[in-house]
Amino acid sequence: MNRTPITRQPRPRPLNPDRIRCLTFDLDDTLWPVMPVIHRAEARFYAWLREAEPGVCERYDPQALVARRAAFMRAAPEHQRHDLTALRKQWLRELAGECGCCPDRLSGEGFDVFWHARNEVTPFPEAEAMLSVLRGRYRVGAISNGNADVFRTSLGRYFDFAIAAGPAGAAKPDPRIFDQARAQAGVDGDAILHIGDDSAADVLGALQAGFRAAWFNPDAMPWKHGHPRPCLTLGRLGQLPRQLGIST
Repeated sequence: MNRTPITRQPRPRPLNPDRIRCLTFDLDDTLWPVMPVIHRAEARFYAWLREAEPGVCERYDPQALVARRAAFMRAAPEHQRHDLTALRKQWLRELAGECGCCPDRLSGEGFDVFWHARNEVTPFPEAEAMLSVLRGRYRVGAISNGNADVFRTSLGRYFDFAIAAGPAGAAKPDPRIFDQARAQAGVDGDAILHIGDDSAADVLGALQAGFRAAWFNPDAMPWKHGHPRPCLTLGRLGQLPRQLGIST
């Protein structure tokens, strides 16, 4: 009988919990599912357009408008892609010119309608309980490539600082965004544990910047990057306190 050989992957780098002084979290798809938020925000924006700028709706139905926005962002120069807020506002001004609308209104009031809905997130079930255990034991920060503002969400009270790619001028895995988080944390990189769902942007980015890294991997996906490897792999957010030696 032919048997498929079992490939044993190297163990993750050991983590010394006593060394960790700061925890940084990715936001989208780590603390909350992002696509329901985006779909709701786009729907809220389109409802605003129906009242405020119906000419746009005459030209684009909701699906076509989202496709138009996605194509615009994909075509953006590489050096602009980290700043989703600036890109969306630029697209809205272009859309206004195409549809004969007021660019200031579309990129101002129209953007605000979308962005407020963008921050109406529904955290994963264990996120708040986990953060409530960790808050006060560690300095807690966010490092995000998205344009959500954690301080406008229900989880904001658990955070000491947040670094977003737009204002930072770089997106993960670029080490510059991690450098800014390290400065905010006020500790060495190897005293910071970054937790995120993206194996490349979050885990490899953090490790290459000198942080420790935990991979939030609820779907049990295989690690495909060789070395270095995450210090921890979490199937549930609620596992993190115990992995850090905290009994709950």
